[in-house]
Amino acid sequence: MKRLLSLMMCFALLLCALPVFAEEISVTGKVTEVEKYGHALLDVTIEDFTKLGFELGDIVTVKAGTYEGDMPYFNGYYVEKGEYMLRAYPGHTCIAVCINYGKFAETAGIGIGDEVTVSLKQKAGALTVQEINNLVYTDAREDYASDEEFANFREVALGSIAPGRFYRAASAIDNKHNRAAFADKFIEAAGVNAVMNMANTDEELAALLTAEDFASPYYKALAEGGKVIALGMPVNFSSDEFAEGIVKGLTFLSENEAPYMVHCTEGKDRAGFASMLIEALMGASEEEIVKDYMQSYVNYYSVEAGSEKYDMIAEKNVMEMLRTVAGLEKGASLEGADLAKAAEAYLLAHGMDAAAIEALKTKLG
Repeated sequence: MKRLLSLMMCFALLLCALPVFAEEISVTGKVTEVEKYGHALLDVTIEDFTKLGFELGDIVTVKAGTYEGDMPYFNGYYVEKGEYMLRAYPGHTCIAVCINYGKFAETAGIGIGDEVTVSLKQKAGALTVQEINNLVYTDAREDYASDEEFANFREVALGSIAPGRFYRAASAIDNKHNRAAFADKFIEAAGVNAVMNMANTDEELAALLTAEDFASPYYKALAEGGKVIALGMPVNFSSDEFAEGIVKGLTFLSENEAPYMVHCTEGKDRAGFASMLIEALMGASEEEIVKDYMQSYVNYYSVEAGSEKYDMIAEKNVMEMLRTVAGLEKGASLEGADLAKAAEAYLLAHGMDAAAIEALKTKLG
């Protein structure tokens, strides 16, 4: 009997020593919108998601349509091109399932009204990446050192690009980030003659020209004069659709006289690719191209040159853009690459006429 009691006590102690597993943290929501770039926006608010126990930097499991897999939960696009993530974008109300530079809804085969289940897989499993890359900016002018920095506006005169020929900025027509009036003022002062709008379609541009917060009289004059091309481009810079938009936009610029201005919404990534391509075509060095691309991250997020965050963003974004143009594999070295020849070959391969390329080079130089 004593032996039996002893065994029972040991068993009880063993049970007490075992870890207690909490109830699975999980939520099921419905798709309320397939965003312009293919992300699936859910009816689960970021606030409610947080109350359930999810935190930025967690790894979650997502089940949606034909897709089931694990992904990190971030407040920005901190994954490599083509990788999955759950997004809680600053200023947004609800979470969204995304593929960086891809279309999650299309990949999973889901649409508005379809259910998506998100479950906690690992607490803080990607917290280091979240903390290093955490990128949040404000739309308040007083938070920036200058009007130029706020509008992400700058002249680009790298390689053989002559001064006063090429500019880039945040949108000078879409005022949702309060920057349009500033950018419009700068392109007017620069005498910009032709604009490559990578963010908006013709229909969207028409709506912006009559919007209540319209603040871009110079841009309007350019648009009404046929000096703005609205491309409505995707964000996946390695897609054929993106390349076709680049060729269409640069061909348009070649048919007009400089100065030129390129923009998307923030003037950061799509405009960054177009600027990188033009700079490479005109003989700018890799170092110069990277520095110009990263200036947008300095302007918006005060990312310091030489920091781990700076280098990570450059490697993930502009370096991969350069490899795409050069036809190299992900992560490959660019040492010895002739970026000017690679840029021209890229444009020719995607349908830009050789005469148009020469005209563009002449007008820029």
